[in-house]
Order: sequence, then C-alpha cells, then structure tokens
Amino acid sequence: MGEASKDIATGPLVTFVHALDFSSLPDPVVHECQRALLDAMGCAVGGARHEIVDRAHDALREFAGPATTTILGRAEQSDALHAVLINGLAGAAYSFFDTYSEALLHPGGPVLSALLAVAERRHVSGQAFLCAFAAGVEVACRLTKMTTLAPAEGNISWSQSGIVGGIAAALAAGKLLDLSPDQLRSALGIAVSEAAGTRVEHGSMAASLIFGRAAQSGLRAALLAASGFTSSARPIEDRHGFASVFSSKPNFPALVDGLGSQFELLRDTYKPFPTGVVVHPSIDVMLRLKQAHEFNSADITRIALQVTPSAVTFGDRPQPAHDLEAKFSIQHWVAVAAARGKAGIAEAMNDLVSDPDIVQLRSLVDIVGDPSMPPHGARLTVKLRDGRQMLQAVEHCLGSPEAPMSDEDLVVKFINQCVPVIGSDRADALARMSWQVATLENAADLALAGRPA
Repeated sequence: MGEASKDIATGPLVTFVHALDFSSLPDPVVHECQRALLDAMGCAVGGARHEIVDRAHDALREFAGPATTTILGRAEQSDALHAVLINGLAGAAYSFFDTYSEALLHPGGPVLSALLAVAERRHVSGQAFLCAFAAGVEVACRLTKMTTLAPAEGNISWSQSGIVGGIAAALAAGKLLDLSPDQLRSALGIAVSEAAGTRVEHGSMAASLIFGRAAQSGLRAALLAASGFTSSARPIEDRHGFASVFSSKPNFPALVDGLGSQFELLRDTYKPFPTGVVVHPSIDVMLRLKQAHEFNSADITRIALQVTPSAVTFGDRPQPAHDLEAKFSIQHWVAVAAARGKAGIAEAMNDLVSDPDIVQLRSLVDIVGDPSMPPHGARLTVKLRDGRQMLQAVEHCLGSPEAPMSDEDLVVKFINQCVPVIGSDRADALARMSWQVATLENAADLALAGRPA
C-alpha cells in the first residue's frame, strides 16, 4: 500500500475537529478567533447592501424555502442554504476580509456564515460556536499550507478560499451539529467533491460568489452527512483526491504536524484597506507620503512605484472599467490615496473610478516589480510640476504580520462598515457581542444582532 493510500490526512483532520474543546484552546488562540470573528461579522454586515449581493439575492430568492435563517444586514430571513450563500457573498463583497498571512487565503467569512446558520437551527453556546470557528479556520489554513506553501507546489490559478473554504465550513458546521467522526469524514469528502474557484474571476462579481458558494457547500455537506450521506473514506490523500487535484507536490506534514497544539490561525491578519493585500503597501506608502508632505495631487507629473513582482501580477490594472476591477487596481488606489488622503470603501465606488482627476492620476503611475522588495513593502517617488521630487518607503505596511491592526483598529473598521447598514446602536452592540461571544448562552444571538433595527 502506497503512502497516498494510508489515512495520513483525512483521519488526523477529523480527529482534530471532533476532539477540539473550548477549554483546551490557548488564550492567544481564543483572542485571535475573537478578532477574526469580529472582522468577518463586520465584513458580512458591511457588505450586505452591495450591488452584487442585491443581484444574487434577487435572482435566487424565489427559489428559497421557508424563512428560518437571518440574512445579515437585512430585515428578512430565508432558508439556511440561501442565507448562508448571501452572507458569505456579502462578507467578500468589498474584499475587506481576513487573510492568512502565509498565502492568499481568506478563511473567516465562509466558516462564520455556515456556523451562524447552524446556530439558528439548533441551540449552541457561544463557547461551542467559537470552538467550531477555531476548528474551521485552522483547517483552512492547514489545507492551504499543505497544497501551496513551499516545499509544496500548487497552482496559483486556484482560489484558495474557494478550494478550502467549503471544507473548513463543512467541518466547522459538522462539529457544531455534533457529527460523529464517521459523519465528519463524510462531510469532508462531500465538500471536497465541490471544491472550486478560479482567480481569473478577480475583478468580477463571480470573485465574491466564490466565498458564498464555499459557505453554502460546506453547510450542505454537513447537513447531508448528518442524514447519513457518505463520501469516499480518504478524500484528501487517496489517488485523485483533494491533494493530487490541487497540488502537484502536496506537503502532508504541513497539514498534520503540531495539529491541535500549534495553531496556524495565529498567522491570520486583517485588512486596513478594502482591496487585495498585495495592493496594501502601495496604498500605505502613498498615505505616508501625504502625511509627511503637503502637495496638491493636481501638481503631480509622475508617480513611480516599486513593489513585489506578485503585486504587479495581481494589481497592475491601469484602466479599471468599474468598481469591481478598481478594487484590485494598484493604479486606482494610489491615485485616490494621493488625491483624497484616505482609502476606504467610499474610495472604490464607481463615481471615483470614472472621475476625470482620478483617471488622470492613474495614467501617471508607473509600476515596477522588484524581486528584492520585502513581501509587504513598497518604494514611492512622486514628481511635481515645480521640480520637487518626494520619496517614501515602507518595509512593513499596516495590516502586515509585522505591523498588525490592533484590537482598537478592528473595532473602528467594524463600526465604519456596520453603522451605515444597521445603525450605530446596533453596530456598537454587535461589536461588544462579537468580542464576548464565548459568554453567550445562545450563539444565535449573534445573527439576530446583525439585523437592522
């Protein structure tokens, strides 16, 4: 029997998820899960009224079943599978979600969306909820590490959140449903069979749908497994399984070594800007220049930017046609940061994307990929009409592992996203509840608090 035929991945994951108990979670892990949950909840509520969420909800609502489950940021309810799709989509609408710092993975949203639906289906404590959340996020990070991080060799074309998010959501939801180890194994396998998501969709509505579909497929897998629906016994490591499909050289030790004692979720980071993390250094360096020097953006004649090669690959979009493309455009974000001195959700709206002054500024941005650049660094040179030349550099941008957002930063981000959707009083209450989730007698209170007044 070859190694790929042994239970070297599926079994350890199932055992970890089934055995994990809130009382065994180290304090730093609990704190990080509180941060991740707060951030994911803020993104889901904050994105609830985005155009792409409206479009998806309107297109599919007529096919929904009985209204049992909260759609965050909206007064109505829907059936669990539709609600979890919409909540997962909303959490990704502005690309403001958490990021596993070792790879381009955003694990919090799909896991949270699936768990909220379970919490409204059956009574679960806040501690059980947070423990299941920890299990799901850890699984997502571990699977990503196994498939893509050296010495593993993966294909960058796959959206990591798409291929691992549903599996993580399935195991987290299955834990909250008290599935047996055999049922968790089936839930994992069912979710593996639906794993998908391609990066070509970045800059389109379908990019955010990847997250909603991951949450929905994860919940569906757990519900099927709870009713006796089965899958292959070893869907990760067996021939033609998850590992061989999504990695040309999987690294199984990265999945299981230290599982349960060392937590990859501690490497989760949070975004200060609603765009891909590879764009963040370019925004941060321009905002720092604006703080250090007084200049009028209309006087700029050239903006020279040195970034990592991966930032060029993902963010070189000099002429975005609309807000979805601008969301991942280095040129756009550098232009609005130069003109407005800030880079929030409002700065990615269509009115600014087509603003003649912003369009002109974007045309002045020259981007060069520098292999020697630190992963979260950028160097900037701005030339003005009066001959001045201003320089600025950042080695570790805000939100990077070396310069993480503080708890206070995350609360401000949460409030700024949620107040326009549910009002200040409910936003404040939901923020407090998210921090104190482990004290909740009924975790469904989280979902109810995410509705508008």
